[in-house]
Amino acid sequence: MQGCCDDFFYEFELEVEHIKKTNANPITQAKLALEYIEIKLKELFLWLEKFIFNSKEDEIHFFKDLKFKITSKYIFFNRILDIESKSPSNSKKLKIKHYEKALNNCFQFSKQDKEFYKYYRSGSIHNDHLYFIRNSEKQTSNLDISLINFDKKLCTSHDVKVANIIANDILAIYLEEKIEEINSSATSNHHTAKSNLNWTDSKIEMVELIYGLHNLKMFNGGNTDIKEIAGQFSKTFNIVLDDSIYRCFQDIKNRKTIKTKFLHSLSENFNNKIVEEEQN
Repeated sequence: MQGCCDDFFYEFELEVEHIKKTNANPITQAKLALEYIEIKLKELFLWLEKFIFNSKEDEIHFFKDLKFKITSKYIFFNRILDIESKSPSNSKKLKIKHYEKALNNCFQFSKQDKEFYKYYRSGSIHNDHLYFIRNSEKQTSNLDISLINFDKKLCTSHDVKVANIIANDILAIYLEEKIEEINSSATSNHHTAKSNLNWTDSKIEMVELIYGLHNLKMFNGGNTDIKEIAGQFSKTFNIVLDDSIYRCFQDIKNRKTIKTKFLHSLSENFNNKIVEEEQN
């Protein structure tokens, strides 16, 4: 089972990458990818109908760790096709707004099923026998994508949820890159003096600083939004932030120990410097 699946998914990934590299237009890319994925999904399902897993552990492994490699791509390219088909063609401002709306939907996704989202992200395994074995008592009643779920013998209650999580991750990255691409293009058309100051720490540290300053209402009496502040920081310190700031903020909130590591370190080091100066 393992060798057969490995070859199948390896060849699948290669072909999808080939389609992406040889087709620059996102709509054409999505259509061709979906045609190919549908063929491979049907092949996989025909195999799955006849295949008998050696153990429950093998079945869990397939539905939790393998199947999403193809089903997440199917969901992803369907969403790309929908988003790009509705994208405004002439206005950069409207395009950014369109992508930002789709990106916001990505961030809202994690709130839809918080319990399972946390379960999967944390690497938990105690409910795998309920979530990733077919015909379990918690079989899904909401089959949202017909080709992926056309037969309950071919899916479990939660394998499509995993596919949605992965597809959502890939989509968020795609949308952030599209927004960055448009903003970079717009910036290159403005002949403004470039700052010699370069931010040399990580992007997430700057995001932490921006949110801290914004929370204290340090700019315009608190009447400036995060995006505008981030835009100015980007120009001044030669770092591309755009809407990745929202993703970074989610990462900050998800930290298990100190949420504001950078601000904590900043305060601690500055206080140490003052003490050191006073002692000399």
